Amino acid sequence: MAPVLNKPEALFGETVPVPGKSPWECLLEIQGEIAGRPVVVWESPEGAAFAGVGAACRIVASGPGRFEEVRARLDSIFDSNPAQYPVALGGFSFHEQGPGRAWPGFPDALFLVPERLFSNADGRETYETRFQTGDPAPASALPIPDVETTAWERPQWLDAVRRTLDRIRESSLSKAVLARSITIPIGRSRTALEILATLRELYPTCYRFLIDDGRGSAFLGASPERLVSLRSGRFYTEAVAGTQRCEPGDDTEAMGHALLERAKDQREHEVVLRHILDALAPMCIGEVKTGPAEVMRLPHLLHIRSRVTGLARRKNVLDYVERLHPTPAVAGWPRPEAIDWIRGVEPDARGWYAGCVGWVDGFREGDFAVGIRSVAIRGDRARVFAGAGIVEGSDPEQEWNETELKMKGMLDAIARD
Repeated sequence: MAPVLNKPEALFGETVPVPGKSPWECLLEIQGEIAGRPVVVWESPEGAAFAGVGAACRIVASGPGRFEEVRARLDSIFDSNPAQYPVALGGFSFHEQGPGRAWPGFPDALFLVPERLFSNADGRETYETRFQTGDPAPASALPIPDVETTAWERPQWLDAVRRTLDRIRESSLSKAVLARSITIPIGRSRTALEILATLRELYPTCYRFLIDDGRGSAFLGASPERLVSLRSGRFYTEAVAGTQRCEPGDDTEAMGHALLERAKDQREHEVVLRHILDALAPMCIGEVKTGPAEVMRLPHLLHIRSRVTGLARRKNVLDYVERLHPTPAVAGWPRPEAIDWIRGVEPDARGWYAGCVGWVDGFREGDFAVGIRSVAIRGDRARVFAGAGIVEGSDPEQEWNETELKMKGMLDAIARD
């Protein structure tokens, strides 16, 4: 079990309003003070936003009990500070990474309660809360070794897709999502905060996030896909699967209609939706409600999306995160078989790519996005990811092209001045 840092649960906080500013604007005003300190950012397209600096508490967990451990630790923090309304921001890796395979700075689970938090949970007024622990000394910055990564070349990728299709025809596996990554130098002049600023501009309808451990490792992105949200006794999630490329000037209405009608994409979407409905049925009071399939429009891409909601039987958002993660949209179906296949086929551990990132507050409500369209930064190198769902009818060349297009948005954000 990984050690827990900054252990004292008692926090001492003071909250004041910050009129006329967003959490992002507040963070930019103090960016000269944040070098070498943890930084967290979360922004929802619906308006909720958080930005924090420092770590009053740092929660680290690993192994199959990671969700339970994080829940228990957060319960201890929240119950010890009922009047302060702390918020923890962080996330979970795609799956348990195992000894020697964890990303530098990003274990199976990592959550931070910032020392200085700017929050706007309802999209209206921003508040600043400053937390201090009973033992405010920061955790020591231990050296963290780099890990070598292996990029899939095109022939290897095409072969892996063909082998996956063979597996689908020969076994109970009906879908497997294969991911690939490339690593590029970024130099010291391009910071994680600057890349996130570009993503905010390019993808205002996505979930923008940054988890920077303050020790040279950061994970950030602009995800189009919510994993789950819990607020006011209701959960909200969505099934997102199926992809169509588009360019400026294209007839996206006609292309979206064709996407909804295409058999391969219908199958991919149905797998994800069925998993969500089956997983959440025991967690719902009454019926799980599903909206109609619709087209989600992003720069260069269209996706099929169905919104799902219900009255929550459980009162902790992490119960729903554990139940849903990872969805077939990023893993496959059946989930255990798909994860086993991914582990055996992909050349590297995914780390937090296709994991989940979000926040939990003192009411145990919160919001999590799927960690896709993301970048991992370690020192002066950035690792960019993309995946494609392989089902019967998938074409290896087209799936390669899809991952190229998905990575393009992140690569453009990194390269932009």
